[in-house]
Amino acid sequence: MNKISTPCLTCNVKACLLINSLDKSLLPIVNQYKTQFQFKKGEIIFNQGDPVSGVYFIQSGVIKQEITGIKGKPLILRLCGQGKMMGHRSISSKAKHPYTATAVEDCRICFMDLEFFKSLLRKSEQLQKEISSVYLNEIRQNEERLLQIAHLNVKEKVAEILVHLAEAYNYREGGPAIRVHVNRQDMANFAGTTKEQVSKIIAQFSQEQLVRCRAKQFQFFNIEGLKKIAAA
Repeated sequence: MNKISTPCLTCNVKACLLINSLDKSLLPIVNQYKTQFQFKKGEIIFNQGDPVSGVYFIQSGVIKQEITGIKGKPLILRLCGQGKMMGHRSISSKAKHPYTATAVEDCRICFMDLEFFKSLLRKSEQLQKEISSVYLNEIRQNEERLLQIAHLNVKEKVAEILVHLAEAYNYREGGPAIRVHVNRQDMANFAGTTKEQVSKIIAQFSQEQLVRCRAKQFQFFNIEGLKKIAAA
């Protein structure tokens, strides 16, 4: 983990909640109070059970959020890419992180002390609205995730994972290929299955023209086709 520095006013992360919500006059103040870190692939940002001390904003890279399940088996809750935030669930009170956050590739992350972030919320009604929207969206995603674990078959789960990967890496149809740093075991942990099953179904999807990939290099996702399978 290394400290870095990128001014908010020149940041190119269009999906950043702060840049989109705050008055531009507040950004220089944010710049004074935030800390930026660079994490290498495999480094842990925080562990499940660690006290929440602030809020994290992903500037680049992808993070996996993972909990320890029954008999110590890991379960990946979600993948978070550029512009997403972490640690915001405990704004109202001191708490512990409900999951472990790990860099699945080299990442840049902005960190902001919890008390300072609360002061920003008091100054910006728009930021309050955006945070509420994020809360509601995550609740909806968690509900959908529970239903998927309980009711989807393996093929449907893998289709859902691939859609999630495409979104986390900001894939655009007709755009450049993406290199996914999430291995087959991580995909299996996400789906609650085995990596052999994941590999088998991805090979099947490739034959059906739903994806085109070689190892971790994905050239194409048929997003609509995968969504139909996941929602079947």
